[in-house]
Amino acid sequence: MGLIWLRHPVLWHSPRVPSGYNYTAMTPEQAKLITTRWHNWYTADWDYARTTVYFFCAGIFLFGLVNLVFRVRHVENAKRATIVRRITFYTRVVAASRALGAKQIYVPIVDYYSPPLSAIVIVVGMIIFFAALTFAVHPYIWPNLAMGHSPPIATRSGWISIAILPFLIVFATKVNMIGMVTGVSHEKLQVYHRWTAWIMYITSLIHTFPFIVQNIGLGEMSKDWKTTLWCWTGVAALIPQTWLVFMSWGPIRNRYYETFKNAQHSASGIFVAALFIHCNFRLTSWDYFWATAALYGVSWLARVGRTFYNGLRNDASFEALPENMVKITIPTTLKWRPGQHFFIRFLDLGVHAATSHPFTVATLPKGGKGAEMGNGGVIEVYARVHGGVTARLAAVCKGGSLKSSRVLLDGPYGGAEGDLKAYDRVLFLAGGSGITFVVPLLLDIVHNFDKERTMCRTVHLVWAVRTPDALSWFEDVLATTIRSAPEGLSIIVSCYTTDSLVGVDDASSSEEKSTTSEGPLTKNNGRPALQQIVKEFCDEEGAVGIATCGPNSFTLDVGSAVSECELAILRGKARCSEVYMHHESYRCDLES
Repeated sequence: MGLIWLRHPVLWHSPRVPSGYNYTAMTPEQAKLITTRWHNWYTADWDYARTTVYFFCAGIFLFGLVNLVFRVRHVENAKRATIVRRITFYTRVVAASRALGAKQIYVPIVDYYSPPLSAIVIVVGMIIFFAALTFAVHPYIWPNLAMGHSPPIATRSGWISIAILPFLIVFATKVNMIGMVTGVSHEKLQVYHRWTAWIMYITSLIHTFPFIVQNIGLGEMSKDWKTTLWCWTGVAALIPQTWLVFMSWGPIRNRYYETFKNAQHSASGIFVAALFIHCNFRLTSWDYFWATAALYGVSWLARVGRTFYNGLRNDASFEALPENMVKITIPTTLKWRPGQHFFIRFLDLGVHAATSHPFTVATLPKGGKGAEMGNGGVIEVYARVHGGVTARLAAVCKGGSLKSSRVLLDGPYGGAEGDLKAYDRVLFLAGGSGITFVVPLLLDIVHNFDKERTMCRTVHLVWAVRTPDALSWFEDVLATTIRSAPEGLSIIVSCYTTDSLVGVDDASSSEEKSTTSEGPLTKNNGRPALQQIVKEFCDEEGAVGIATCGPNSFTLDVGSAVSECELAILRGKARCSEVYMHHESYRCDLES
């Protein structure tokens, strides 16, 4: 293969002094062109890589400001919050952005549920920016090889690819620095991780093919492959990159997820190592690798440190519940916010000890108000049995009464960005095991209720499950919570059982068939009319907070209804002044 390592001596940066040009073979215009901005090979890293960095940093800064305004809104006292809501410009701008954030698109022919429209708009903006940065400057190919053997379009797309790398990696981390600034939890940044990966892949192809075409035309392809470092290392990087981007595509990833999960770290390591050698300290190319290593290293060390802090001697017990559900209980004194999740590593489950899996905590931490009502002092999580580790947990439960395993806890992460107690009315919507996310939020409102500071006066929880047996997961907790509701706070719980007609995972909204009432807790036979429930709940004065967690079809209906309510606020035709919705992922590919 000829050279298999770096040029010597190895430097931090290669020199910027132009060399190798045959100026006598160029026209004066060509000689001038190769020294101008956007065309100069020796400043291409400043022109294209830095511009890429500035673009990402500007976006992060902008959304950081939005997050700051959002946080200030939620720490204001009740009187100030009411004043802010009455500012027409504020309410309409917020409504427009939230209408995009709530709406999704469903494509039946491929059974595809899109990310929120707000994410699509951001991704489209990224694509337009990088397309313009790649194709706006001419020429794409030097008209005279004396001007350089690196085609201009290949040079610029290569630098764009390198500069994307640190952001691509940071988008995927759990202790996420971008999330800290923008207030967006790591699992919601995964969509940008996947799309920046695709953008980097496309710019990498644009970087690659002009060299191939040029060298084949010159008859130098075979010689360069055997004698030059850049040729084969580029291919060595492109192969695992191709595997990674295609395997991360939704339908493929969902079908072969175990394969993707087990091989992604190895493929990523090969990709980065080959790309590092391929760059061969050209100009400032290695700076982006050092930045990537530093950012990823800080995140990894933070996760490891947090895991050690959470304790190395945690024990989890397992219990089988109706409807293919496993309850996992871990005694602890750790703290977390309602709705947050931990990554749990089961050390005594064989090969599954190699990976950790995210589970939402359905209880409140010890020492907080209401902890006694939600089994405070223990982490309780619920795992729907599908495959992999959940199938193993189910098998363990069938082997006896209660089984146990030593576990490592990494977290907590996520949770609702907003404080639901700052809204006049709160609507919780849960499908199946999505109830584990909304129950601690309900407990938090009930047991931290303060007439003077809490604006929330009405809570309605809607829970849809397959069979009546599934209600046993939380029926006692819900009944106890209703009984313990403080004066001034109204709580209504509506449970729906879809029976054996259509599972809630595939259900769309329709009217319930029959209803039985036990005070504020009603049990309905049929599927909830989600869009109607949302619209009726928002058809009163005041601000509305909504938290939802359920299957894709469930949250699609909820999001569509919320988007319509936001548009009504934007047009000035809504009775409510504000609608805030937090959508929690029902099933997320977050294992690590």
